[in-house]
Amino acid sequence: MLAKGIHHVSAITRNIQHNYYFMTKILGLRLVKKTVNQDDPSMYHLFYADYKGSPGTDMTFFEIKGTDQYTAGTNAITKTIFRVKTNEALNYWIDRFDEHKVEHGDIIEYYGKNAIEFFDDEEQRMMLIVDPVEETVEPFGNDGEIDEAYRITSLHGVEVTVQYAQPFVEFMGLLGGKSNGKTDIVAFGNDNIYVKELRQTFVEKQGYGSVHHFALQVEDDAALNEMLELVKKERYANSGIVDRYYFKALYVQSPNNITVEISTNGPGFTSDENLETLGEKLALPPFLEQDRTFIELYLKPVDQFQ
Repeated sequence: MLAKGIHHVSAITRNIQHNYYFMTKILGLRLVKKTVNQDDPSMYHLFYADYKGSPGTDMTFFEIKGTDQYTAGTNAITKTIFRVKTNEALNYWIDRFDEHKVEHGDIIEYYGKNAIEFFDDEEQRMMLIVDPVEETVEPFGNDGEIDEAYRITSLHGVEVTVQYAQPFVEFMGLLGGKSNGKTDIVAFGNDNIYVKELRQTFVEKQGYGSVHHFALQVEDDAALNEMLELVKKERYANSGIVDRYYFKALYVQSPNNITVEISTNGPGFTSDENLETLGEKLALPPFLEQDRTFIELYLKPVDQFQ
């Protein structure tokens, strides 16, 4: 049982209020889980996705206050790529970005598909790409403000920039990715990892505006255990299986020092909230619930932005 596609992408912000506004009010994604970093409960961890919080639709953000902006370089995840259905959707988004003063490029061809690059106010590197695949997702569109035909549907993939492409592509193949016969695209089902080689010595320094890791999806615990045995056999440094309550995860240090997570598709975000009210309250896994009062003292409401 190998990885089936992208599960999520996790990035860093220093201002969760501005991040919330951008991801929900401008991009139209739904805040499906408002929780904390389980390894450091003093910081928010927000999940933005389709209406249901479907695996493969969510981009997540850790709030690290006081961090510096990332310094660009190699050995990094350099773009998060979202799907839209049509070229008309790209034109809609250009107008919407202009209206909201969002930095963006013109329509370009990216590996044979039409796309536009755009950035939030922390220079987070993102892209919309035309890729109308069949999916069982429910695009949100800021609760109907954005017409269904133009909404972001899911994650198409990520762009990874590395010093040495071949070892990274081989690692992706170990996890179930299908190479295009070169070293620049690895496919997991309908999703793609675009691998760019940049053989310079300066390695990207993470900070606000950068992506921390991306995650691939497997169906269940049995498949994740198979992945664990596979990476252990090949002697890749890894975390072992970590129970994140909404899914179980395995973190692997891939060639070029890029963290790749492998996550199960369940139990899912409705484990502790109703579908209709996802993301409205601070959700804590059971082992942090006893500290709720203390945790909430240090968290400013996400919708109180300036």
